[in-house]
Amino acid sequence: MNEPYKIILVDDEDEVRGRISSKIMAESGFQVVGTAGNGYDALELIEKYSPQVVLTDIKMPYIDGIELARIIRRDYPTVRIGFITGYDEFDYAREAIKLNVFTFMTKPLTQEDISIFLHKLKEDLDAEFAENYNREKIEKRYQQSIPLLIDNYFVSLLSSGSSGNKNDIEQLRQYGVSLDETRYMVAFVIIERNAENWGIIEYEKLKMSVHSRLGSLISLEGIDSYHFMFHEGIVFVVKEKGSAFQSEIDLVFNRMVRTTEHYLSVRIDIGASLLHKDFGELAEAYEEASMALSYSRFGTVSRISYFNQFGERESHPVTLKEGDARNLEQVLRYGSDAEISDFLASLRANAAADAANSGNLNLYVLNIVTLLANYAVSIGIDINELAGGDVIELMGKLRDIDQLFTWLTGLVKKIRERTLAQRSNNAQRMLEQAINYIYANYQNPELTMETVCDSLGISASYLGQLFKKHKESTFVKFLTGVRMEKAMERLVSSGARIVEISALCGYQDVYYFSHSFKKYAGIPPKKYREENQ
Repeated sequence: MNEPYKIILVDDEDEVRGRISSKIMAESGFQVVGTAGNGYDALELIEKYSPQVVLTDIKMPYIDGIELARIIRRDYPTVRIGFITGYDEFDYAREAIKLNVFTFMTKPLTQEDISIFLHKLKEDLDAEFAENYNREKIEKRYQQSIPLLIDNYFVSLLSSGSSGNKNDIEQLRQYGVSLDETRYMVAFVIIERNAENWGIIEYEKLKMSVHSRLGSLISLEGIDSYHFMFHEGIVFVVKEKGSAFQSEIDLVFNRMVRTTEHYLSVRIDIGASLLHKDFGELAEAYEEASMALSYSRFGTVSRISYFNQFGERESHPVTLKEGDARNLEQVLRYGSDAEISDFLASLRANAAADAANSGNLNLYVLNIVTLLANYAVSIGIDINELAGGDVIELMGKLRDIDQLFTWLTGLVKKIRERTLAQRSNNAQRMLEQAINYIYANYQNPELTMETVCDSLGISASYLGQLFKKHKESTFVKFLTGVRMEKAMERLVSSGARIVEISALCGYQDVYYFSHSFKKYAGIPPKKYREENQ
């Protein structure tokens, strides 16, 4: 590990903290990132710095080192704990063993004591770090990742639109994946979206369920296939089997449609390619399957569409290139206004050049509007609302490339504005819910970041980021601020005893309450009451 390991030092004596800190040299591989005079302040520092080591005195006010160690062992189990004490007592040593404390040292600590402790601790931490990267574990993880690697190779082949890198194809063959010994068909499956799976998370979970069910179903039919998630759908590479393959695969596809609707209450559409052979034709087969699916959305009532049903299309219509589709979604999600404008201008120039040779932009318009519609749905936006009407009807009124890109630019701008507004609103709404929960439960001494996160269904790291970004504070500081402000109100407006106000503000220990209040307000509670009544 290149970075020094982080230490939090806890002792109620300033002089002791300073003396011990001065003995921890940079060359030891450790750095003291924070010091605290009591256990409560130490917990705040642990949350802030995520140290590898906490070196704490045992005898301290409010909560002692033993209790602090119990909390650390419960909430931060990977942190190493060391005890320092002026009491060489057997009971403390026995408790340290129970808590799996790394070391137990008695004051006064010499430079040699500290050096021996840090050397042993660094060996232990380095060994643990190295253990995570040893060959055996890497090999095991590699073997477990092979199915994902296969999926990634297929996705890479389709995304590039090329015949594939020879090394990648050879690697696939070593994994037992071959498209050379027999012909294959590509089927592209799209899952219909409805109100129940409108959100991104719900939709992705549904896709995984459908993926699993369809994969099991085709396997039960004794048909060899490879299947993986790709863009908004699922791709199946199905190997030909027997002379009646076309009729048999049609039955399988129909069974896929019926069982998915019956068991998962969702409808799917399947587009199927012609039969192909070898890796070099995979991208072409996928384009055929995708095109068949696009045609079916507007021209058939069946949930299954085959490319050969539509015959030769007139004058090789212009289609949105795979790379352009991917880049458009990328700039929509992450690009600036200028980057979006530049990309649309580039897209227009390329489309104009292609249209000059073909003269047919119908499929191009359908491709790009479908992409925008799918993107809008993925973030919970009704594209028809933004477009001011049914997008299919509106795009049917477009007559030339200038009209197309004027309309697209306006639509993209509206999607972009709504996306930015939603991101901000979602973050603010989640933070407001967390703050409301804190105000509703600040009196509870057991209130922690974890209880708030469990209530809202979010991660602690995300909530921490929200407080840092929008409140410039940590969760602990914000909670302390709420409790202190409530305490100030009660000190001025009520005649309750300070011990009662302490309990009403979530503090079980009145002495720690007074300590925190003075730290926050600059004066003790009693004096604050006298000065403000």
